Amino acid sequence: MVERQERRAAIVPAVIRRLRPLLYVLLLAAVVVTLFGAPALEQAVREGRAPRLVLVAPPLLLATFIGLFALYRFALIRAGRYHAGKAFVQVGLMVLVLTLALPGSLERWRAAGTVRSVDLDRYMSAPDAEARAMAAELARHRELPGALRYVPRLLELLDDPAPEVRRQARASLAALAGADHGGEGPDAPRRWRAWWGRQGQPPR
Repeated sequence: MVERQERRAAIVPAVIRRLRPLLYVLLLAAVVVTLFGAPALEQAVREGRAPRLVLVAPPLLLATFIGLFALYRFALIRAGRYHAGKAFVQVGLMVLVLTLALPGSLERWRAAGTVRSVDLDRYMSAPDAEARAMAAELARHRELPGALRYVPRLLELLDDPAPEVRRQARASLAALAGADHGGEGPDAPRRWRAWWGRQGQPPR
């Protein structure tokens, strides 16, 4: 009997036997990411610190574990070292868990793609001059189609009582326009309004 067991063990390829430590690591990673890491990943995506793709990491890890686990069990079954029924039940339960976890991850993935950026209008009208200056500065770092909607407010900020607010508004207008069409001096706001008016962006 011992010799028979040794022969059967020899049938199992060495690479399959080496899968056991990897399976443990994958299972642990899948459990940790699924149960504890999903909220942190979602927050990172919302803050722009991680791509949306990481939101499918939990089911991807679990699917990888299930695939390797099924391969491992199949090799043991062929070698006569594991019961096929037990392996079928185990893999089936894991697939069930995957089907339960997948919709939540996909929903978070879709929701992350519809997250709206912060509206800078309210900060451009804030009582605090530093808040207005930061909002004026941030406007030029937005994608161009979205940034152009702030042009009327930036034109108003050219007359702001705070020098830094005026400087940031001018810098953002120049960045969006591709050049400084207002120049220096007290007439700079008027020149900016005239130029943007010709571009189809009339001031408020």
